[in-house]
Amino acid sequence: MNKSMQRFDIQIKKIATLLDNAKNKENPALWLYLNDLRTPMFMLEGLAKMYANLHNKKDFSKIKEQAKEIEDALGVVDFYISFQKEFSSNEKIPIVIKQFIDLKANEKIEVLNQILIKENGLNDKRIDKVQKRLKKADWLKEEKEINAIQRYYTAEIAEINEFANSTKFEFDNVEEDVHELRRMLRWLSIYPQAMQGAVKLIANRVTSENVKKYLTKEIINSPFNQFATSKELIYFLQLNKNNFISLSWMIAELGKIKDNGLRIKVLEDALQATEYLKTADAETKAMQVLGKTQPSLISLLQEASTISKTYFSDKLLTDLINK
Repeated sequence: MNKSMQRFDIQIKKIATLLDNAKNKENPALWLYLNDLRTPMFMLEGLAKMYANLHNKKDFSKIKEQAKEIEDALGVVDFYISFQKEFSSNEKIPIVIKQFIDLKANEKIEVLNQILIKENGLNDKRIDKVQKRLKKADWLKEEKEINAIQRYYTAEIAEINEFANSTKFEFDNVEEDVHELRRMLRWLSIYPQAMQGAVKLIANRVTSENVKKYLTKEIINSPFNQFATSKELIYFLQLNKNNFISLSWMIAELGKIKDNGLRIKVLEDALQATEYLKTADAETKAMQVLGKTQPSLISLLQEASTISKTYFSDKLLTDLINK
């Protein structure tokens, strides 16, 4: 098995093992969520997303779509279960709101169960089809593949820069601006994790003053910045280490802002559903329920705008690839 196919095989084996273990569980979707099916699904989706731009677009796009459907469903389950846990011990949250979140969590778990049934996720048929697509792929030789991956990475960076500049860093929506920008940046972090040693972080010769603010101890030691190594490969995608760590900082900070904003949003939705409030009234009451420690949407969007404008002006993303 060549190294390219092996990258897929590592994630597929993890997924297959989890799906096999879930077969006889009373609630397969919940069990798979609790046992982190989402991580290998993310990795598989990321690999397929990238390889669809390198060769065999139709086959890899199909793999990506199938992985994305399950990963997205797991993400929605995570959204409601996370707030279910957070709100459970908060006495300020009305019981009717907690019941609404419980209902939504159970509803989304059942949606995932139905997807698993529809997509033959709990038997070997879906895995077999993915493996057949991989076996017939026109895998590139190592040097050509790395060159193609570098071109793809460069194109992704250009797309992110274009998106960020199009906003003029005047964010007005947590999901459409903050969440979307973080999602795009996060793929640049997921690809190296999934590449199993084909990506190397190269130490920057000089650490400029504007970079130091991103190099916090927490981010430097993050497992997301530790890549697998390979003694068998000759060619690598080389990324500047400080720039990649700075990328991790941005992803983490935007994640905190996103979660703070979505906390308001989930309460808004619950209040509109249970008390039939208008959007503005629901937001006002959500802020009252959450208390003074909860930042407002306006302040969160301003914070996201500020750190994003600074990050992109520092051109750390543009210079991410070591050339």
